[in-house]
Amino acid sequence: MKIAMLSEGGNVHTRRWVEYFHAAGDEVLLLTLEPTPSLPVRVERIGRRGKLDFLSYTLSLPRAGKILSDFSPDLVNAHFVPNYGWIAALLGRRPLVVSTWGSDVLSNPRRSVLHRWRAQFVLRKADLLTSDAEMMSEVIRDMIGSASPILTVPMGVDRHFHESANPGEAREKIVLQYRNFEPVYDPKTLIAAIPAFLDDHPDWRFRLAGEGSMRAEMEALAGKLGIAGSVSFLGKLRREELISELRKARIYLSASLSDSSSVSLLEAMSQGAYPVVSDIPANREWLGDGTRALFFPCADSRTLSRRLSEAAALPEDVRLPLLEQNRKLIGETAIWEDNMDRVRKAFLELKESA
Repeated sequence: MKIAMLSEGGNVHTRRWVEYFHAAGDEVLLLTLEPTPSLPVRVERIGRRGKLDFLSYTLSLPRAGKILSDFSPDLVNAHFVPNYGWIAALLGRRPLVVSTWGSDVLSNPRRSVLHRWRAQFVLRKADLLTSDAEMMSEVIRDMIGSASPILTVPMGVDRHFHESANPGEAREKIVLQYRNFEPVYDPKTLIAAIPAFLDDHPDWRFRLAGEGSMRAEMEALAGKLGIAGSVSFLGKLRREELISELRKARIYLSASLSDSSSVSLLEAMSQGAYPVVSDIPANREWLGDGTRALFFPCADSRTLSRRLSEAAALPEDVRLPLLEQNRKLIGETAIWEDNMDRVRKAFLELKESA
């Protein structure tokens, strides 16, 4: 199968999709505007991002169209609705699969009438949509009705990563967060919750991974609050470093204001870190009624402090069975290779019916 993929070249999700289809024996062409690390497939840069992203993507249409015509794919797969989905929808190559990632349908369409119209335009042009959470699929149905079929599969956890975990191994008194320091992940609430927690648990440590536009501000805030000695800013971690951190941490923390199925949450569930997360629909979809995790209202640092204390106080004989339930759920529904096999099967069916 010949697949033309349009996506952000430097994003880890792009890499995972490209490498999966390449390993399955498909011929993959990646079209992107971003600098791209080494990948085992042909990569064509169709433009450069400027200050006006919308204009940059629109101006890439002529070059993208010519490359697609020469490549003659069996299927086009565009990732993220407002940019690469927009390009693919305007190019009109069929069959078209648009893969939604989260904010492209959960928050971007709310910015204005124009943003909502653009999202609806792209979603309706697709022959198939992929979504990684049922709550996100419901949002899409509310936007466009039944115009395009939706395949709901979480991006998931690598099989080897999951099977090599040992949730029952000894854990350190560590709270781990690995979301980027951007407004959607609400790092201010996270930092603000730490002093009250440390007052009662001075021997605990916070390890915060990731980069982002707010990192320097958050480091300064930690210093101002007098907690810098208990908080480590780890930056972007290599895969083996992340695995090591996950297997040490007793608590996984996310203060995200909006999300679909968060891969970092799924990985934490797989590895045996107890989740303390914001009370948003996607987290509830995975964690249910609040026994296998603790929830706090978005932007509520006081409640977050209390939830962290409750999680820290969980006895082992209570915590470990809950962690095993989380891990079992991941094994049954969120293994990356199994879910991508479902995606590839849908792609092949589209190709055959075209």
